[in-house]
Amino acid sequence: MAFQEFNSTGYWGKPTATIDWCEKNYEVNHYVAEMWNTISNLMMIIPPLWGIWDMKKQQFARRFFFCYAFILVVGFGSLAFHMTLLYEMQLFDELPMVWGTCYCVYCLSIVKHDMKSKIIPNKLLLLILIIISIGFAIIYLAWPQPLLQHICYGILVAISLAQEIKLLLEFKCAVCKHMFIVAIALYLFGFFLWNIDNIFCKNITILREQIPMFLQPFTQMHAWWHIFAGYGVYIQVLFCIHSTYDYHKKYKLSNLLLPENMYFSIRWQKNYKKLLILQYKSTVNKYYLLLYTYYLCIYFIKN
Repeated sequence: MAFQEFNSTGYWGKPTATIDWCEKNYEVNHYVAEMWNTISNLMMIIPPLWGIWDMKKQQFARRFFFCYAFILVVGFGSLAFHMTLLYEMQLFDELPMVWGTCYCVYCLSIVKHDMKSKIIPNKLLLLILIIISIGFAIIYLAWPQPLLQHICYGILVAISLAQEIKLLLEFKCAVCKHMFIVAIALYLFGFFLWNIDNIFCKNITILREQIPMFLQPFTQMHAWWHIFAGYGVYIQVLFCIHSTYDYHKKYKLSNLLLPENMYFSIRWQKNYKKLLILQYKSTVNKYYLLLYTYYLCIYFIKN
């Protein structure tokens, strides 16, 4: 799938994976097959760890923990895959990608479900997605064709995007719309770079040898795919969190759930305009209550 000339063998031996990417093997380090493709997976490890800590601090529903957990598993799997280029580590990367996207589809389908309910919502869809996950794993193990994984993963991503667009049209939430645009722009740009890396690998490799060494890492398009796609998927989890709480209005009217820290967090924030309106309404209500009590007392005194 990639331009593999002049690849050398290192600590992990000859690659057994069905894919060998455009980065030259063991060029930087004897123990890491693809250094830059490995390091770039930190974008799918550090943010979800932060997300798990932050969601617990914000006391979000438990379902979102698994969204972050799947990103984390994919990050570690991809790191292990690119570090070793072993088939077993490739599965560690590619199978959770499909499973995690199935879970994302499920979470988007239960946005309207009461988060405090102990009843498992949308059981039929959950069963279908579990069957798809298990079925894909069995077929992929028997017929390890990368194109199969790409197609299955691509279809599930398209379904999740369609679900998000449906929620946007229904809820008409400006914050969700903004997060969706940022997330899809990052993800599609990463996907564009992924294709550039695959299609023009030989040209990129020749170019890489003609530029200074300190610039060469910036030409690793697959590494950039990890960064942009990982960031985009992370923001999509925030989209799911916000759309869920925005629908149920579980927060006080004086608070807003807004993204911050360059879309690495989503926090409750004071809405001072709404606070003033609430305070005004409270004052007016108290005034009318006192006035009503006064006239009521006068009425009873006279009678």
